Amino acid sequence: MRAFALSLSLILSGLCIPAPASGAAQPPLSIAPTPSAESAIPRLSGHVNDYAGILTSQQRAALERRLSEYERETTHQIVVLTVSSLPNASIESFSLRVARAWKLGRKDFDNGVLVTVAPRDRKMRIEVGEGLSRFVSDSAAAKIIEESMVPDFRAGQFGKGIERGVERLMEECRAYKVNP
Repeated sequence: MRAFALSLSLILSGLCIPAPASGAAQPPLSIAPTPSAESAIPRLSGHVNDYAGILTSQQRAALERRLSEYERETTHQIVVLTVSSLPNASIESFSLRVARAWKLGRKDFDNGVLVTVAPRDRKMRIEVGEGLSRFVSDSAAAKIIEESMVPDFRAGQFGKGIERGVERLMEECRAYKVNP
């Protein structure tokens, strides 16, 4: 199991962020209210896992294409996970469990990143593998969230905020070169 550096979590409860629009293209992640609900991990279905249904099908497809190309080019694996709300867990523990279960990044390089967004809880987190933590520090992750994601989230543009945040993450991660 790969270690993930605790990167940045931003609680958005003080922000005026609207709830995501209904009519989601993907069903929300459903986790039964059982004692083991905290350990439930959503299924990894690609680079974009929009269980909250906050992205349009076009945004999901474009982001999936972009992240796949980026991974082929750099070997860095950036994955987006949206869940409507957190399953009886803090965003820190949930994101870390998901990142470890999904084994993001290459084994010997630990170059994976998980962007988690829980719009109903108004929380987001960028979980960075230890191999990339030197290039995407907590302050860099905070800046990405605050400057690239939150302004669009406040305007109800979740897809645009996620796209802008991911683009910034890709720029930051490029400093870490991995030779296959």
